[in-house]
Amino acid sequence: MVVPALAASQPYRVVHASPVARSESAVFDVIGHIDRSLRTTRYVHATHIDEAAGRFDFDCSGMATWVLARSAPAAHDAVMRRNGRRRPVASDYYDVISQAPTTNAHDGWLRVAHARDLKPGDLIAWRRPQAIVSSNTGHVLFVVAAPQQVDREGRRFLVRVADATSIPHGDDTRPQRHASGFGYGTIALFLDHPEGQVVAYGWHGLATRIDFRTPIAIGRAMQ
Repeated sequence: MVVPALAASQPYRVVHASPVARSESAVFDVIGHIDRSLRTTRYVHATHIDEAAGRFDFDCSGMATWVLARSAPAAHDAVMRRNGRRRPVASDYYDVISQAPTTNAHDGWLRVAHARDLKPGDLIAWRRPQAIVSSNTGHVLFVVAAPQQVDREGRRFLVRVADATSIPHGDDTRPQRHASGFGYGTIALFLDHPEGQVVAYGWHGLATRIDFRTPIAIGRAMQ
């Protein structure tokens, strides 16, 4: 799978998914399956999937749940237990990932200690910032390429992601392919200091005008 990369006009290298990354991450393989099968997609707060027809209608947490059920059952089950009553939402993913250890995975999850260590197939989950008025609890995304440091201090990274949304990210594939639903885009992650935690995100990557501070967790679903 070739991951749609950053626009050529930006001064950063074009990123492709390597065969090593593909073989190491079952999560990444399932995302590739969606990409290859996709014919129609919509962002909706329900999950309606017909693989034979290439139909993938879901929201961000619906996509995450479907992908993990097929690639990382233990991680999927941990999120389902956290929710306990219905299909998981973004805040459930944040809660599970933020409580996971950084060594010796527990319940199928390993928390990634630093943004520079993100790999294809990893997840990013955040709680809805207080500044945003919405019924959504937050957002969850999948990493599809190695992060790119874009400042000298090591506090800002661009990350190529796959998710389900109705609001395009930076360098997003959706406006050209679909109005909403599954697609690829670029976000920015901001750290409190070079060796610190991710404390804010930029929805539109380099084009972001407002960086939203909110609890953010980054993690790896283990097979």
